[in-house]
Amino acid sequence: MPHHRLGFSRYLPVNQEALLWEIYCNDAGCTQIPPGSNYPPRPDIHPKSFAETVATGRVLREFQIVYITAGEGWFEDSLHSKRQIQAGDIFILFPGIKHAYSPSKETGWQEYWVGFSGDHAMRLYENGLLDPKESLQHIGINRELMADYEQIVQLCREQTPGFQIRLGALVMQLLAHIHTTTAKAQTSNIDSETVRTARSIMMLHLEAGIEVEELALQAGVSYNHLLEIFRKYTGLTPYNYFLQLRIHYAKKLLQEKEISVKEVAARMNFENQYYFSRLFKRKTGYSPTQWRNGHLPD
Repeated sequence: MPHHRLGFSRYLPVNQEALLWEIYCNDAGCTQIPPGSNYPPRPDIHPKSFAETVATGRVLREFQIVYITAGEGWFEDSLHSKRQIQAGDIFILFPGIKHAYSPSKETGWQEYWVGFSGDHAMRLYENGLLDPKESLQHIGINRELMADYEQIVQLCREQTPGFQIRLGALVMQLLAHIHTTTAKAQTSNIDSETVRTARSIMMLHLEAGIEVEELALQAGVSYNHLLEIFRKYTGLTPYNYFLQLRIHYAKKLLQEKEISVKEVAARMNFENQYYFSRLFKRKTGYSPTQWRNGHLPD
């Protein structure tokens, strides 16, 4: 954490434009807590409710993401008992869920934090992408996450025109980095290589097609294992991932005006033109002819 930012925090006004973007930053900061210090170190710069209850228990109306980059401490919420915190841990605070946390007196800690709200944030919560049951994650010291926080802090300092819109985008970027970093940590190097191999095989069979069972055989794993790791790695089954690749390839072929829709279907080894057309429309919302004509009705 840069030395000149070891004690920064800012609580932000939210304008109507930020509300319309449906995710906006309420507050952010970074702090170094030396060993033996009280927490928070400067209660006068925080709302009274924060200063008095952060270590004893409080409930927020916003989401917050707290990232510990050095030191140790503890965290608990109404869904989990007290857990030890170490450098590289990140925890999310949820609106309406009581929580408490504090650095260890022996070590202190360094923290980044950002608070945010908005309809889009609530949809992520309601759709399970922000899950209170997974409030604590060990991310490690991640340069991408630290860069996100540094940009957030810098924008909070400068408050240049349109800063609230950019802050909302940075909050989304931070959430995406947390999600992808966590997913990557749950996938072994061997499984990652298997997925890359399967994707390479798919690219070689865009025209002819390949059954998932044969794909698994060529990738050197069982069908069930390929299904499991592909879903974890891409969020899709191998079949649906391959189908999207083939539809994208069909779009490129349809741009060649001299090739008929029937010829595209035959070239890509679909059962017939009608099956290809139905599948293409189901995945894109347009018939092959409409796509070729710039999405205009036939």
